[in-house]
Amino acid sequence: MTRWKRQGFFSRKKALQYQKNSLLLSSRRKAEQIAEEHGFSSSSERAVEQTEQEQSDSDIPEPDSGDINVSLNDIPNSRYDVSWREGRQVVELGVLADGLAGCAKCCIPLHLTHTVDILHCGLGAFLRVMCQNTTCKHKNIVPTGKRHGRIWDANTKLAAGMIHTGIGPAQVNGLLTALNIPPVSTRTLQARQNETGLAVESVAEESMQECLEEEIQETVRNEGNEDLTVSVDAGWQKRGSGRSFDSLSGHCSMIGAQTGKVLDCEVRIKSCRICEHAKREKNQPKDHNCRQNWQGSSKSMEQDMVISMVKKKLEKGINISTVICDEDTTTMSRLRQNVSHSITKMSDKNHIKKNFTSTLYSLKTKHKSLTTRVIRYFLKCFNYLLAQNKENPSGIEQGLDALGKHPFGNHSSCDKTWCAHVDDPTKKYSSLPYGKPLQDEKLQEEVMSIFSRLKQNSSNLSRLGSTQGNESFNKSVSLKAPKNHHFSGSGSLNYRLAASVAEKNSGQKYLVEVNKKIGLSPGKHTKKLCYLRESQSRKRRAIARTREAKRRRIELKAKKCQGTATREIREGPTYESGIDLCTEKPDYIQIPPPSFKPELETVPICDQTLVFFDLETTGLARTSHITQLAAVHGNETFSTYVMPDIPITPSASDITGLEVRNGILYHHGKKVNTLSISVALDSFFSFLEKFSNVILVGHNIKTFDCPVLLEALESCKMIPKLTETVKGFLDTRILFKTVHPNLHSYSQQSLAKTLLNMSYNAHDALDDVLMLQSLVNKVEFSEIDHNCSTFSCQYACDIFNYQKLIHKNLPSLQCLIDQNVISLGMAKKIAGSGLDFSCLNLACKRNQDGIYALFTEKSLNCKFVRVTNSKRILDSVNEFFMSLNES
Repeated sequence: MTRWKRQGFFSRKKALQYQKNSLLLSSRRKAEQIAEEHGFSSSSERAVEQTEQEQSDSDIPEPDSGDINVSLNDIPNSRYDVSWREGRQVVELGVLADGLAGCAKCCIPLHLTHTVDILHCGLGAFLRVMCQNTTCKHKNIVPTGKRHGRIWDANTKLAAGMIHTGIGPAQVNGLLTALNIPPVSTRTLQARQNETGLAVESVAEESMQECLEEEIQETVRNEGNEDLTVSVDAGWQKRGSGRSFDSLSGHCSMIGAQTGKVLDCEVRIKSCRICEHAKREKNQPKDHNCRQNWQGSSKSMEQDMVISMVKKKLEKGINISTVICDEDTTTMSRLRQNVSHSITKMSDKNHIKKNFTSTLYSLKTKHKSLTTRVIRYFLKCFNYLLAQNKENPSGIEQGLDALGKHPFGNHSSCDKTWCAHVDDPTKKYSSLPYGKPLQDEKLQEEVMSIFSRLKQNSSNLSRLGSTQGNESFNKSVSLKAPKNHHFSGSGSLNYRLAASVAEKNSGQKYLVEVNKKIGLSPGKHTKKLCYLRESQSRKRRAIARTREAKRRRIELKAKKCQGTATREIREGPTYESGIDLCTEKPDYIQIPPPSFKPELETVPICDQTLVFFDLETTGLARTSHITQLAAVHGNETFSTYVMPDIPITPSASDITGLEVRNGILYHHGKKVNTLSISVALDSFFSFLEKFSNVILVGHNIKTFDCPVLLEALESCKMIPKLTETVKGFLDTRILFKTVHPNLHSYSQQSLAKTLLNMSYNAHDALDDVLMLQSLVNKVEFSEIDHNCSTFSCQYACDIFNYQKLIHKNLPSLQCLIDQNVISLGMAKKIAGSGLDFSCLNLACKRNQDGIYALFTEKSLNCKFVRVTNSKRILDSVNEFFMSLNES
């Protein structure tokens, strides 16, 4: 516990301050009392004294001019803005609280509401707060944040964030003003970027030195020597091709093969904004940190940077024995010429595969049989060949020779370990169209010529490296220095490149080191987010290396490719170079999207109203017209006769006793009153609206009554009214089959005789529903039995539309059924998916794999395919249409 002193627990300094405050408060109370008692006292004199005191106040700080947003202040001859309540401010609460703790002269606590005006200095600001002590009235200068020297910490950290996130002053101020925070002047941001950028470059340089030492240690541990293997690759800040490659800047990274971290990095810049401006004005450029260091072409930047980095390592006594690079430049030949002939090259496997695939795609226009599916097959075999023959050049040569023959049915160079056709030449190919070998001899000649060129580099192909780390680094650079912005006119590109290096080597926690390097606090929230992102990154990398993740990536890629191919086949030509200038009429026909058979959706019957209904019709077809409609619920009944628009078939008339003579409907010879179908259905819905949560119950309604009812509703445009009134249906035929599985007949008459020992006037709709109600009420059923026999109203509508689609498309597929290409069941499945004969023929014309792509197109939940995955059916249908188009 603090030692007690005679003056109490206060120190001497605190005691003097307390005494001074007491005297000031006492004088303040006296002054207020005099002002109240003597209203005639002149306040103008005091105002003059206060004004003179303000003008002579020398305690106002003079901030760094680079941090002041002069453009925001419209008040002449003053940098302070009186509208301090408007907008939002970035404030460090601790600093503001300390500033408001007491007046600089009288030590009386200050209040934020007594602020007079504000001076913005980027994200920081000075507040002038008036002391309310009537004898003081001092205007205190209160900062809203920390500063190092005359520079605000918030502005420096804003510049660090700008470099880290890859945005520029325009984007920063766009974000700030969207939040209604005063913008920061470009001059301030540039000054703070230069301050931060130098620290970022220093942190990056230190990280590369540490990674270089780590790379040497790992190489000694794994290889037994200090000869480093590195990968190099360049990137440019402007998108271009071989025809237009004129980027003003480029960078190149050197990454260790053991650690995967950046060991060195260089940049080449062809222009400097300050130098160019001085040149235009015909003046000498001012003293500045010029980053321009290249006068050659953009294409030659990569070679120069690689040579420079390797030379620097050799000067430090570090030997670079192997360089991994792509085949797109003459880097290796120039490196051997200018540095050392002993440096060996390893090719990048991804570039090798890419070049091989591009060569095959260039042949696609010449050879119709070289489809995308076949190219993928060649690439898959080529990948296996490279993976299984590492450090084995002779194996590469044998594999290339076999790959040139195997897809064409020649297995003389194949090995039994991977080719089953050696023992069984009739075996089908699992990945080639129709399971048959390719027959194009000219294609085989061109493929063999490609493989003969590759065999000349078999030693390189047997020893491949990877520049994937460099590609990843280039992507990181493109995020911090986007290609749609120009950063190379100043040091900004160098700073962003250094930030990418530091992040690649150390993770996002490099920001903490940058803050420490400048002399700022690391920042609690900065550290927290950096470590969180680092932890997430480690987890993602660990998961990405697992077998399951790799398999999942392959599956997703295959799914994406298949989906894209299928959509392009369905849509036809939509985007091609010069397609609108083509003299031939474009193919505008679109193949319908897939339609799948609806899945059964049941309806719970608890707390539902069961209304029994029945129909009598003109025949047994699903398109028959209704002649009688009846319904019952308890003691309430509904029944009406309907005048049909088509004749009643003799068989239906014999069963129901209904017939039409001279436009009049008779029931067993007696004339009955009839309604039109629309009026009858309106009356039916009026009956149903008496009840809530209606479920329509009928016998064998799933296969007959529901389709007939929906056909009538569709003709009267009343299906929406059905979905509003009815929740679902219950088919008692399914219900009785579930509960009594061993009955010899499940007709309603037979059930009434067997279960109730009763007979009735069958095939009269009203008598049928009354008997059905008796059957259901007198026989015990469980809730599970009921639910298994129900289906929703939406399902009934969906299955109705599906059957209509089959009825529409099936006739066009009859020729395929007649020639035994497909069965009737498969034809119905094809018709139900929305395809007819013309769609299949069009798909085959657009692409040789068109039938395969359409039939195997998956549903949104990937549970079903559009038609089938059966290779036998796919081959049979495809061969039919191929022969049809050839003839």
